[in-house]
Amino acid sequence: MTELAVGLFGSLFGGGTAAAATGAATTGVAAASGGFSLSSLLGGAATVLGAVSSISAANAKAEEYRLAADDAARQVPLETLKGVNRRAAIKQEMMDSVGEMDVSAAASGVDLTFGTPTQARKEAFRQADFATSQAVGEEQTQVARLNEREANYRKMAKRAKSSGIFDALTTVAGGIGKLSDIG
Repeated sequence: MTELAVGLFGSLFGGGTAAAATGAATTGVAAASGGFSLSSLLGGAATVLGAVSSISAANAKAEEYRLAADDAARQVPLETLKGVNRRAAIKQEMMDSVGEMDVSAAASGVDLTFGTPTQARKEAFRQADFATSQAVGEEQTQVARLNEREANYRKMAKRAKSSGIFDALTTVAGGIGKLSDIG
């Protein structure tokens, strides 16, 4: 195209001949009909940049999901530790309660080996067992939720990466289609 413009510009001001203008026009037409022009070059560059951008965005999203999955995985031991602490607190509370009952019963002169003090002690142990079982159930539920969350984030990371690659391929295919329409 530039040769055509230079040839025409030169012939207008007497710096060239008709043959030069014709040669420039022929070269410009050949370049344009060959499909290689500035617009096709820019279109190809835009296609490549779009594909790279799709992949980069997908990789960033996948990394975000992987980090969230890692965070969920790191919370599992913390939840287990919280469960251990809850159970220890329940046992400590039960022991304190039994100790207080024994002290008050002994101070009033009641025999601790049978009767009401024994029943109270059994009831305290039963309640502590129930509370401990409940704490274990809550801990297991939380750990299961965290494991499920981790697995879901890992799946989402894979999907994001696949989606980015698919978007990039779609962008490239669309760009090739546009280039073939030009040529």
